[in-house]
Amino acid sequence: MKSIPHLLIFLFIISLAILPAGRALTIYGGSAGHITDPGGGLPWDNVGNTGVYLGAYTTGYWIITANHVGSTGITLAGTAYTSVGGSALRIGTTDLLLYRIDVSGGTPTLSDLTISNLQPDSGQAVKMIGDGSGTMTWGNNTVNSYGSYNLGNPAETTFGLFTTYSDIAGEDQAQGGDSGGALFYEYASGSWWLSGILSGIGTSEGTPFTASVAIAA
Repeated sequence: MKSIPHLLIFLFIISLAILPAGRALTIYGGSAGHITDPGGGLPWDNVGNTGVYLGAYTTGYWIITANHVGSTGITLAGTAYTSVGGSALRIGTTDLLLYRIDVSGGTPTLSDLTISNLQPDSGQAVKMIGDGSGTMTWGNNTVNSYGSYNLGNPAETTFGLFTTYSDIAGEDQAQGGDSGGALFYEYASGSWWLSGILSGIGTSEGTPFTASVAIAA
C-alpha cells in the first residue's frame, strides 16, 4: 500500500460536492450487501444525506458535515430536519461545519455519537458511509496516511485522513455527492468512533483516494 505523496494532494484533490451526484460509494466487487445496515453496532442511522447526527447536547441537536456542503438541513432515517438559522459554526479554516437542527416537530430517536479522542493509525481498518446517489452505501477501507490539503483555496487548509481504492473485495472509494458522509473506526468490538467526514477525492500516481476531514476530540 503506497502512501499518498503530500505534494500531490494540493494538485489533485477536488471537492465531492462539485462532482455530479450520480452514485454513492463505489464498492470493489459491487454494492450488493452494502446498501443496508451491516450491524455490528455501526451507527448507520446517524448518517444522513448531507451530514452526520452527533447527538443531543445542552445547546441543541447537532449535525457535523463538510463545510462546502453547508447547513442545508438533513434527512435522518427518513425524517427531514431543517437547520436552525444562525447556528452554523465552521471549525477554523477547515472543511468542517457544525449546525443545529430544528426539532420542533420531533427529536431524532438516535444515539449520541462518540467522537474519536485519538486518530486511528495508518493501516487501521475503517468503515465509510456515503449517500451520493440517494442510496446509503457502506464500504471497508484502511487508513493510508494523514496530511494537509485544500479544496482550491490554499488559505483554507484541512488536516485530512486519506484512504486509497484498490482491487480488494468490499473496498470503497467516495464519489460525487458523498461529501458530509462518515468514516468510523471500531475501537472496541461493536463500539465505533467517528473519525472523519468525507470531503474530497483525487488521484495520486494513478491511485484513486478519498480525503476525509480527520476528527479527534
